[in-house]
Amino acid sequence: MKDVIYLDLKTNDGTKLFIRPERYLTVQKELTEFLKGERHLNTKVFAKTVMFSHELKANNQIEGYGDDVEMIKRVIARAKDIQDKDKRQRILNLYHGYNYILKTKEINKDTLKKLYSILSKDLLESRDLARMGEYYRTAPVYILKHGRLDIEPYQGVLATDVESYMEDYFKFLNTEIDGNITEEYIKSQILHYYFVYIHPYFDVNGRSSRTLSMWYLINKKSYPYIIFNRGISFKDGEYTRVIEDVRSFHDLSYFIDYMLTTVKIELEKEYVMQIEATLANDKLTAIDYQTLLYFLTMKGRKSVLDFVNMYNRFNDKKKAKEVYETMIVPLLDKKVLDIERSTKKNMFDDNNNVILTLRNTDKISKNKVKRLVL
Repeated sequence: MKDVIYLDLKTNDGTKLFIRPERYLTVQKELTEFLKGERHLNTKVFAKTVMFSHELKANNQIEGYGDDVEMIKRVIARAKDIQDKDKRQRILNLYHGYNYILKTKEINKDTLKKLYSILSKDLLESRDLARMGEYYRTAPVYILKHGRLDIEPYQGVLATDVESYMEDYFKFLNTEIDGNITEEYIKSQILHYYFVYIHPYFDVNGRSSRTLSMWYLINKKSYPYIIFNRGISFKDGEYTRVIEDVRSFHDLSYFIDYMLTTVKIELEKEYVMQIEATLANDKLTAIDYQTLLYFLTMKGRKSVLDFVNMYNRFNDKKKAKEVYETMIVPLLDKKVLDIERSTKKNMFDDNNNVILTLRNTDKISKNKVKRLVL
């Protein structure tokens, strides 16, 4: 294996992006071993299920929008009943975009143009619309560092160079590799980063890059890896920091290692959730899965109030009593969660806060779950 591999993907200063496979080889091998025999995860049914629930939520969540899965279901079922126009539109755009990539095989500048028109529908400023060319932007775009206005922003590539960069992008995308689905996932994340680096549009670049990566994974039948958006959404500013590191040093190994590790954790959660669903004394609902997902994402003490804080970080805020009754109680009743003990702190009304534990940890293989703290 080469220590350094240079890619045919140029940067603003004329150098090429490169990777150092040794940096992420351990987690790459771990993922390949983990997926052996995981029939549930290696199916298009799994990919479609997560796409239209947690992944749709996560793709918007990364941009700072906290729509819960019940809201997403309501928008998809009866969009006209949702009064918040912006919320309705961003959910519908991803929903229609995901349907488009499931039905469209070829990825080229024309099909990308169509995808972008779906993802950006009614979300763009009139000023930006006026400065769009046939395919890409015709003026500079500025990207905030750490989301701060007091620091000089990055710029996407020069507008006059976008076409050339995107030609390199499609050439790289359409070059076949001789590898397994984990190596296809690595390639999808190189595409993910490079699209963000180019920033071919004024807005909706992030959602477009991640959806395009999902499109590539579907085409390559790399179904388990569709779940990568969800992992990003739980990592707060780490996603942005790693992208900025690659921008500074041109070493994509940082980003690949981050994305491999992130998706491994999410797949371990899926493995645990599958076991718990099998052992539960009643069928789990979409809200049950969301509850279990957040519970598995939490670190340290896992009390009801800690869970409420976790939920409110990623969704429109609810009071502790509502979260407990609609999310925690059903999993206690279904024998997925247990109450370990009470604390002296009040939870709501006259109820003490309680510490929660996962019920069936003895059924979970330690060889499968290496990065998730249960």
